[in-house]
Formats: sequence, C-alpha cells, structure tokens
Amino acid sequence: METSYSSLPKRTIAVGGMTCAVCVNRVEKAIHAVEGVSSAVVNYGTEQATIEFDPSVVELDTVKQAIVDAGYTTMDLAEVRQAHLEAKEAAHRQELKNLWRKIMAGIFVSVIAMSAMFVGGQTPSVIRIKLVVLLLITTPIQFWAGWRFHRGAVVALRHFFADMNVLISIGTFAAYIYSLIITIVAFFVVQPDSVNYYETSAMIITLILIGKFLEERAKGQTSEAIKKLIRLQPMTAQLIRDGQLVEVQIDQVEVGDQIIVRPGEGIPIDGVIVEGQSSVDESMVTGESMQVQKEIGSQVIGGTINGAGSFTLEVTRVGSDTTLAQIIQLVEEAQGSKAPIQKLADRIAGIFVPVVIGIAMVTFISWMMISPDISMALSNFIAVMIIACPCSLGLATPTAIVVATGRGAELGILIRDGESLELAHQIETIILDKTGTITEGKPSVTDIIAVNDFSEDQLLVISASVESRSEHPLGQAIIAACQKKGLVVDLDAVNNFEVIVGFGLMATVDGQTVHIGSRRWMEKSGIKNLLGQDVDNEIRFANQNKTIVWVAIDQALAGIIAIADPIRPTSKRAVEALQRSNIEVYMMTGDNPLTAKSVAESVGIDHYIAQVLPGEKDMQVQILQQEGKVVAVVGDGINDAPALARADIGIAIGSGSDVAIEAADITLVNSDLADVISALRLSQKTFRTIKWNLFWAFFYNVLGIPIAAGLLFPVLGERFLLNPMIAAAAMSFSSVLVVTNSLRLKTAKLS
Repeated sequence: METSYSSLPKRTIAVGGMTCAVCVNRVEKAIHAVEGVSSAVVNYGTEQATIEFDPSVVELDTVKQAIVDAGYTTMDLAEVRQAHLEAKEAAHRQELKNLWRKIMAGIFVSVIAMSAMFVGGQTPSVIRIKLVVLLLITTPIQFWAGWRFHRGAVVALRHFFADMNVLISIGTFAAYIYSLIITIVAFFVVQPDSVNYYETSAMIITLILIGKFLEERAKGQTSEAIKKLIRLQPMTAQLIRDGQLVEVQIDQVEVGDQIIVRPGEGIPIDGVIVEGQSSVDESMVTGESMQVQKEIGSQVIGGTINGAGSFTLEVTRVGSDTTLAQIIQLVEEAQGSKAPIQKLADRIAGIFVPVVIGIAMVTFISWMMISPDISMALSNFIAVMIIACPCSLGLATPTAIVVATGRGAELGILIRDGESLELAHQIETIILDKTGTITEGKPSVTDIIAVNDFSEDQLLVISASVESRSEHPLGQAIIAACQKKGLVVDLDAVNNFEVIVGFGLMATVDGQTVHIGSRRWMEKSGIKNLLGQDVDNEIRFANQNKTIVWVAIDQALAGIIAIADPIRPTSKRAVEALQRSNIEVYMMTGDNPLTAKSVAESVGIDHYIAQVLPGEKDMQVQILQQEGKVVAVVGDGINDAPALARADIGIAIGSGSDVAIEAADITLVNSDLADVISALRLSQKTFRTIKWNLFWAFFYNVLGIPIAAGLLFPVLGERFLLNPMIAAAAMSFSSVLVVTNSLRLKTAKLS
C-alpha cells in the first residue's frame, strides 16, 4: 500500500559543512535516498534542511545519519540557537577583554604623554628626546588601539559615505601627523618646537574606547530578554516509548508522542495533559507571576516550569511551531527592525557627518586667518571633529527598541516590529471583539430549548455532530455539553459540511439538512416559525449576556441553545483605563444586538455594533481611518483577521487562532485585555525615552560644536576653547548616557 504524504510532519534541522551549491544537491540526494522521506529542501544561505517524512517508516535520527554519512554535520535548531547564543556571548566577552586591554594601554601611554609636558627642560636635545619617546609610545595606540576606527573609516569612504569612524580617524590622524611632522622637523632646526598633540591623539582614542567599553557592556544588557527565552528550552525529554521511559534529545520528539514531566522540571515542549495534574509557572513566557493550575485537557507551553505535581503530556507542536520558538523569532525580528523615527535619525546622521567635516575645515581655515598659531587652529579642528561624532544619535532609537521589545516579551506582550511599537502610542480609537476578547472565550451551554417534537438530547447530539467539524468556541461548548451528558456523537454521519462566515454552519447528518447559527442565518435559509416564544427566550437570554445558537433540521426549527461566555474580570477596568486615556472604545461582534448591548453596558462601552460580518469589520475600520483616526483592533478569531490586518495596529489575543496572531502587530500571550493598556504604556514610555535620547544627542551637538569651533573665544577668552580631550570625553559620555537611559525601560512599570 502506498503511503500518503499529504499530512506528514515537517522538521527543519541545521546542516553544517556546506561550501557551495553542489553541496546542497548532495545533501538533498542523501536525504531523498532514505525510505519514508517525502521531500527535502536544503537552503544554502540559512544552512537548513526542511524535511517531510513518515515517522512510522523512518526516524529523524536516520535522516540525520544519512546527512552525516554524506560528509556533513547536523544539529537541531534549538541547539543551533543555543550554540549561536553561546558563541555570541563568548565573542562579546572577548570584545570587552580586547577593549579593556587597549584602554589600559591607552591610559598608561596617556599618563606618560601628559607627564612629559611637565618633566625635563626645554633644551633642543631634551625636546627631541621627548618627541621621539612620545612618537614611539603613542604610535601603537594610534594604530593598534585605534585600528577599529581607521578600518571603519576606510570602509565608509570606499562606499562614498562618512560616519563617526571618519570623524575620529581624521581627528586623531590630524593630531598624530602634525606631531610627527614636528618630530621630523625638530632634527633639522636649531630650536625645535615643543608643541605637539601626541597626548591628544592617545587620549582621544583612549576616552572613546572607554565610552565604547561602557556602551558595549550596557548594550549587552539590552538583549537579556532574548537570552532568557533561548535558555528556557530544555534540550532533552522523558519520552514514553513501547511502555518504557527513554530520555531523548528534544529534536527527536514528534507530534503525538507522550512525555512525562516530573515535579520541578522544565516542560520540554508544547502539549496537552492526558494524565495527572499540577500547577505550572508560566511567568517566563506570559509574565504572570501566579502559578496556573493544569489538569487533563489543559494546554502546557514548552519552556515553562512544572510545580509540585507530575503529569503526562501529548505533544501538539514541535520545532519552529512551538510557542517558545515563535516568541523567540518574533522578538528577534522586532529587535532587528527599525522604527520610522530611527530611519529619520539615520538620514540626519548621514547628512550630519559631511556637514561636520565642512564645519571643521571652515574652523581650521578661519583660525589660520585670525591667528598664525597653527596649533590653536588644529586644536579647534580636532575638537569639532571629535565632539560631533553622531554615536549617541545612532544609538538613541535602536537601544530603546531592543530593550522595550525585550521588556514586552518578559510581560507576555510580543511586538512584531519597531514601527508597531512607535505607532501604538498614537492610537485614538480601539475596536474590541466580544467573544474571547472582552469575554473569556470559554463558553458553556446553560439552556437547551427543543421545539417541534425534537428532544433536548437529539438537538444536542445533532448540533455537536455538525460543530465537531468547526473550531468556533461556541461549537466547542456544544460538544463539551454533549460529552458531559455522556451522549455519543457520530462523526461519520456528517457530510457536506460548510461554513458560512458570519452566519453559521450547514451540513447533512444522516441525510437530514442541518442549519446552525444566528437568527439571521435561519431567516437567510428560509426557516419558518421564528416568532413567539422562541424570540421571547432569545430576549431573556440576551439580557443575561448569553448567546443564542439557533438549530434547524430539514427547514424546521428544532430549538435554541443558550451559551454563556463570562466577561473577563479585567475587561471593565481595561475599558475604563482606555477611556481615561482619551481613547474611543468600540465593540464589534457577530452576535445578536441584545447580547451585544448587554455585554457593552456591562463593561462601560458606549459604541457597539452587532451582527457584523468579517468584511463589515474591515469596512468599519476603514471608515474610522478615513475620519483621520489611528485605529487599533483587538481580536482573537479567524473572522477578526481582515480587520486586524487593516487596522493601524492589530492586537491579537494569545489564546486565539493562528490566523489572527499572524495578522496582528502585537500579540498578548496572557489573553488579558488589561495587557492592551500595558502595551500602549510601553509604547509611550519607549518613545518618551527615544525623544529624550534624540534631544540629548542633538542638544549636545548643537551646544558642543560652536564651543569646539571657538565661537565663544572672542567674547569669553581662552577658558571657552575646548580641549580635544575634553571633547572626546563629552562624546563618549553622551553615548553612555543614551544607552543607560534606554536601559531604564527594563524596569518600567506598565500595569
């Protein structure tokens, strides 16, 4: 019998040792040669192989061995991410060590160079000896310690642009070359000039390296959130295989496998509990400090920590599909993205550097015209070049974005990119879905009223049979009610199943045509006799915040099922907080007007629209946008996806559908409406931080450049001539200040 590969699992593994496109073909052929493999796609750029295979025929280890036998190496993506993190941390530590060595050497040389100004006499021979000694000790600082700046300057100039490296390199080389010329000339004149800038060159490089060291150490802290997330993933799992407990690598686990989790262990992978119960600490993923009680049927997230109980879980997601892997990917993408305000800062910095070089040249020429003293002209030229380095301008936005997205992830607020983070604090109108957003999304059947000779059990079984093909929360409530009563649902009896989005379902059950959904769906389908007591019941239930599901069989009304979905305890408080922030709150739902009105009044929403189809939600967003409003939509279902995508900011509830989460800009892992407020406050605090960073960067340059150029000298005298070394210290301080200010977001209070 031929195996069907239509629904086989896909796994992605890392492949090492590939050097060209030929290697890609070799790896693909090696994988395809393994029996049970349906397809294999190898990407040379990412060094990954995506494999589709039949786990009943072949194990992933066999596929990996085939790759190894072909002369290459393999590693699970979680291991690759962990190895990459370790390598990155090792490289960061090494970078800090290298910087520290250069700083120590720079301080030692700078102290000697500064001391030389006050040691010995001014006889020609002493001056010559001093100059030679200074040349010998400062040359390594200029070329070895300052190499990163000179190399960066060459790369920049080769591509016809100028950056901070160009300013530092030109400034220090101006001081060094001038001093070198003085040293050479000293051996050809009777009375050599003792004025040199060796100590200036060395001190500038040393001070800037100190700033870089502090900056790098602080920047290392900005990505702590992503490091914590990566470290959450356990590398092994206790797998039940043939009745035996076997410890396996996490990449060997497949969907459907059963894993035992002992007390205090990290839960290795996403799954659903099939045996046992426990409390689970989900704080590292959701930000919620209280442990969550889990029992049979409860979903658990890989990377969270089990409490005192023990349980068996059945794996539901593996590899890059797990919640933790998706969170890591989302945070990585967000931290690598640029907010619009950063793009503006980058453009300004691109213009700023050439302008500064021009100002420095004008400063030098002007001082040469004013005074024949070249040393003063050169000193001011160097001071302008150094103090105007746009380091703080370049750091102002990205450091804040990285810290903010990391902080958000710690609290269960996942932000897709910098643009979303920037726009969130500008929201004027927010549209809330009802089911699963304002309400808990855990509906339960409260009342069943059968009519026209149908029994309650018959109504429930037929409804559950049709709903078994649907993922709608109301449908799941009907199925749960059926199971609770011990009624048997015949899944094979359902045929011709069809979803009519925004209205309901239609199918045939044992040859009977069944319509399930809203009253509008009944009317649209031509179902008769909807008046009288049934409508009275609908009004009564709606006033109790219950949703009515109408059921018709063979064009005759069979009855109604009332379903209650409790309002989240935090919803009213969240709505009030939004309104206090001058944000206009709307509620839109596909539910009937009576239930919609009751729920809206319960949480204090004035604007609500009922019986809305997905396309109409999208249209309502457009109408508000045409009024010039910045609109956010909060939803959890597939029917919310068009509106989430259309909105300026789409916010998905984490317990919602994958489609909704994919369409959203922000995902709330906790599924708590109160986190909408936290997300908006995070955006506000982030952009307040960015504005302060940019203000400081611009203010520092606007104030510093005129002083460095000597514009205050004619009025206030030599006290207001800026020494190049002080300029270097000020430039370094500005960068450290910006990074430190951004790090304050790590402890920002959002609740």
